[in-house]
Amino acid sequence: MHTTLAAPARANQANPELLARLAAALRKMRTLPEILDDIGDALDPQPPAATEVEDIHERLREDLERLAAIAEAAETADPEVWRLIARAAELESVELPQDHPGWIVHLRKQGAVANDLLERLTVTRTIKQVA
Repeated sequence: MHTTLAAPARANQANPELLARLAAALRKMRTLPEILDDIGDALDPQPPAATEVEDIHERLREDLERLAAIAEAAETADPEVWRLIARAAELESVELPQDHPGWIVHLRKQGAVANDLLERLTVTRTIKQVA
């Protein structure tokens, strides 16, 4: 007598709500070249207009979070990577300036840390070279 093979019952079927959240998160994820563009926007000798600063700041904040997550997932042991991640967290914790020149200074600091972190992750071969 032959028994029929049946697919095992899945205890945790795909939850449509969870799948929708994951899809939204993936759509929101920025590529490394896009991160480089954000860094360029922050460090460009021509400062961004006041209307663009907040948007660039938010993108850089998300970029730094992504780079930190990459380092964490790769379990990098490089102390410079962790120093830069700590510096990014420090920048995130300060109260943002209320004036345009202050925003530009903060943006440039964020951009410099993101640039250095991306470069260090490339040097340590945590990520592939992007440019």
